[in-house]
Amino acid sequence: MDIDGSDGNGGTPKRPRPEVARETKAYPRKRALKACGTCRMRKTKCNNERPVCGFCQSLGAVCMYDDTAHDISTLDPASQLIVDRLDQLLQRVDQDAAESSKGFRQVLHRLGQIALSSGPGQGFLGPAFSNEADATAPLQEADIHLIEDENMLTPASQTSPDAVLDWPIFGNQFQWGYITDSLFTEGMARSKPAIVQKSSTSNFGSTAAINEEAIPRLVEVFLSRVHTKCPVLDIELARNYARDVAQDGLRWTGPSCLTLIMSALGCIASPFSDLYSSRIVHDKKATSSSLHSTSLLLGKLYYDAACKRIGLLESNILSTQCIFLCGVYEMYMLSPLKAWQWFSSASSTLYTHLRCEEVQSKIAASGTKSLDSQRLEASIYWSAYKSIELRTELPLPPSLLADVKYSHALPTPPPNLGSRMDIEDSASPIFQATPESFSQLQGMEVSSDKMQEQAWFLYLTDIILSRLGTRVLLNLYDHGHHFWSQDHLHIMLRAADEFELQLSDWFSTLPEPIQFDDFEIRPSHELRFVVQFRALEVKSWLYRPFLYYTIHHAPYDTLNPRLQSLVLKAIDSSIHWILLRPARHRHHGSWYAGRLVLSSALSIIAAVKAGIEAEKLSDWRDIVLEAISAMEFWEDESPDFRKGREVLELYYAQLGEQ
Repeated sequence: MDIDGSDGNGGTPKRPRPEVARETKAYPRKRALKACGTCRMRKTKCNNERPVCGFCQSLGAVCMYDDTAHDISTLDPASQLIVDRLDQLLQRVDQDAAESSKGFRQVLHRLGQIALSSGPGQGFLGPAFSNEADATAPLQEADIHLIEDENMLTPASQTSPDAVLDWPIFGNQFQWGYITDSLFTEGMARSKPAIVQKSSTSNFGSTAAINEEAIPRLVEVFLSRVHTKCPVLDIELARNYARDVAQDGLRWTGPSCLTLIMSALGCIASPFSDLYSSRIVHDKKATSSSLHSTSLLLGKLYYDAACKRIGLLESNILSTQCIFLCGVYEMYMLSPLKAWQWFSSASSTLYTHLRCEEVQSKIAASGTKSLDSQRLEASIYWSAYKSIELRTELPLPPSLLADVKYSHALPTPPPNLGSRMDIEDSASPIFQATPESFSQLQGMEVSSDKMQEQAWFLYLTDIILSRLGTRVLLNLYDHGHHFWSQDHLHIMLRAADEFELQLSDWFSTLPEPIQFDDFEIRPSHELRFVVQFRALEVKSWLYRPFLYYTIHHAPYDTLNPRLQSLVLKAIDSSIHWILLRPARHRHHGSWYAGRLVLSSALSIIAAVKAGIEAEKLSDWRDIVLEAISAMEFWEDESPDFRKGREVLELYYAQLGEQ
């Protein structure tokens, strides 16, 4: 071609094409929608539904999109304020707050950086240290591992009634495990209470008793009474599953299995208002099983139907949800060992799922998950992780999840989270779950946003108190009561100072509507009760060593004022827990509540046997009788409470003869 522009054939020269910048083109080409990660890997057609596509929903698989990275900056300003508030609350648990114990606070701050631990820190205060120098010694490799896996390595059985019964003041009258061993000899061998055993021959024994049209209502009850304390699933997806079953019937699928176990929990989860019914308050002969015999029978039908479908599920998030909620059901039924089996299975299933995801993400072009998927996965992970708390009462091994280095510290806040004023305003629906209003939830569909707000708030509050409780156990209970001696008293006192300050800081961050009085025995609504429940448990663990110390090492009247105040706090927390009426409320923690009532009553008896002259112990007979009544209330469902009642009655009679 000639440089003058002719075409070489004598024709008209071509006009030179003007250079046009690419960015000035009017309409950029629209990119086609990209399939989710699961559909790309399986080479299936994706309908691009958000947050879960149709294919992933049918499989119960995690649906991941590349364009939904976890980015808190995408939250609206009000939600960011809430996140900031909770970040500050978490930081208060670990921050250095006073120069007088700066070194010790640095130790605990280091302990709090579980996921971020990368090397030796200032030190670790634990039961192995017996002098001031040891308390600031450099971290050894074993200590660093302990920090990383703190929740998994909590001392087993050291807060149990058997641990209190092992105190020298009781003279080895019972062998170790006398109370708890009944769970292993009877708890697994027998079915549930006699009222439930009859179900196989009753009219409830047929699957025809399952009313599929009633399932949406039962799921709503589950969401309002159970999910808000244990948020392991998507609310709207759960409602869709329930509607599908009501319209099309039950199937042998994951969604039907999840719907059945939600319905089972909806049957047996009693409303918070039941705490104050005249039947419970005035009928001393009423038992937990006799009060709710019909609902327990019906719940077992749904539960059995769900169990038949468990074996057909694949290892994914949906199956983990089903298995975990079966464990929650068994906790509601006061069967901790059966619950442990389910929780262990859920941990194993989740472990397999996470490992598979890890490998697949290396093969796929991108492993980015949607925000909803991350939130759901994090919730089920931490719920399964927290089930290790059964180790505080039972001699059980650590969880399989101890080997998983999970990257998401906490679930993200729910979408459309209310403003900061909603959280702090006493008129917010999140704080209006009064006993009277709870009775109105039957069959009602509560706002998903409000339900998610309450679940998220409770979830994070529980994690904070769980971390505090774990640190109390690590520092004071790792060697049992043998550590509570004069040689370690200075460490015990420093630990008490630190943890009391952390509890005070935590309490100051609570919205005013759920701040509670330490001596409140009739909480006005469930949210306050749940928070008070956990806080009182931690306080009982914190102060019990000082009661032991004065019983076995130093008479009460010889103690300095600081030690006397700690001993009185131990007695106060024990009495308060026994008199707390919600201890008879059927919920996920009912078994824990009963065990703490028993441990508290044994602590009171030990104090009386030791001759501690404190005004608070003047009514010890009425207090122990109340604990015996609580054991009678639950003993049909858990044999350890029957054993505990027998022990309490024996010591009550012995003390009465003195």
